[in-house]
Amino acid sequence: MQTINDQIPASGALPENYQEVLSWNVTGKPMQVIALNVFGVILFILFGMVFSRMAGSLGMLPAEGEVRLGLVEISLAVVGILVTFVFHELTHGLAMQMFGARPKYGILWKGLMLYATSPGYAYRRNNYVVIALAPFVFISMLVVLGMWILQGTTWVALLALCGVVNASGAVGDMWMTLIVLRYAAPAYVMDERDGIRVFLPGS
Repeated sequence: MQTINDQIPASGALPENYQEVLSWNVTGKPMQVIALNVFGVILFILFGMVFSRMAGSLGMLPAEGEVRLGLVEISLAVVGILVTFVFHELTHGLAMQMFGARPKYGILWKGLMLYATSPGYAYRRNNYVVIALAPFVFISMLVVLGMWILQGTTWVALLALCGVVNASGAVGDMWMTLIVLRYAAPAYVMDERDGIRVFLPGS
């Protein structure tokens, strides 16, 4: 328990007595990449069923004869998926800013992944969980709201697709959340481009 005489660490800094207990990254471990991709496919199927059901009930899809799948529709789907990926990382970044960090964005060409990170910035465990899950929760809520507003139009199908892509694409965020939740609440977490580092008080 922190007393009034304890030095309060600067925002993003580790307390002096904390030591690294875990350094985890995904790109250096091919088996983990394969496992994440497998889980991603499973989530794509599961969330595909969830969002398609929402699109059919909440979104009121247009009649079957009114739905077309031409070049325009395919182009919109591709653009929608790309925008979803970018918005996913921007949401991570906005959550990082909420906790005082200055996020950096980029692309990991080795894994063909976009990323938002804040090198060297330490977050309390629960704050990091918020950052990790923010895109999954926030974008899913926006998709549901959008389907309700645009019900009866083909935009509902596009939104459902974006919701599925975002939710299944959060598999890495969910994986890291499960990892950090193994540690007690006083833990600190540093985000890296392809992984995390966890710190706990030393003995």
